[in-house]
Amino acid sequence: MSSLEQKVYALREQFELNRSAGELRTAIDDCQEIYERFVSLSERLHLLQRQSSSIGALPVGAPELLDLNSEFKEQISTALASLGVFFEVWRKNKQVSRQDDSVENSRVALESLVVRLESKIDSCWKKWTEQLYSQCMVEKVILDSQREIPGSERVYSDYIELQGRFKDLAKQVPETVWPLRDLMDLKNRMEQVRGEMQLDLPENVKRFFKLLNQRGRSTGVPLSEMDKDTFCWLLEHDLLGQFSVERSRKLF
Repeated sequence: MSSLEQKVYALREQFELNRSAGELRTAIDDCQEIYERFVSLSERLHLLQRQSSSIGALPVGAPELLDLNSEFKEQISTALASLGVFFEVWRKNKQVSRQDDSVENSRVALESLVVRLESKIDSCWKKWTEQLYSQCMVEKVILDSQREIPGSERVYSDYIELQGRFKDLAKQVPETVWPLRDLMDLKNRMEQVRGEMQLDLPENVKRFFKLLNQRGRSTGVPLSEMDKDTFCWLLEHDLLGQFSVERSRKLF
């Protein structure tokens, strides 16, 4: 083979190699585009799979439960059928299937299923945590009144701390069943603390404590603000010892 023939042969091999590399690059790009259409949906589905285990562990008496067989059977079948069509096109055409309508059809069907599942799971979780919280909640006006009652500061702070932990856990759907147990434990503890509260304060007593806290300990309140009912209530609850009487300096 002459030197010229060798050069021509080498150039032809290089051309074929470059063309193959270009085709491979195109194939990779096509596959990457298909991957990017589905990767976020795949991640969301994995999360939903983990969350569904905790939702499935909700008590029977929960306001809303997740039933995939009855509520999502038709939509799951539609999504699987759309994916089946795309897989068949992929089997025949590989990366060229990127241009086929079956890709977008299957993505739309899968996304519709994911969105509906997310909404359902969030709804189940929100309604259950709201139901649980309603069993141990204390109205704000009553809770605030505990802070104003001498000797009840600890009860108030304990409840606030438990309430904060409950709300933090209830913010998002868990991926395991353990937060459910933790929330139920917190609910029981909040009920116990609520049982230590004085929830039936007479209006005169509420007004007295509110006025006392507004003015502060250094200023105090005039003795005239303590009416007979308030005095009797303090005496009955053994709280008189926490108060003292001072002569006003403004005598003249």
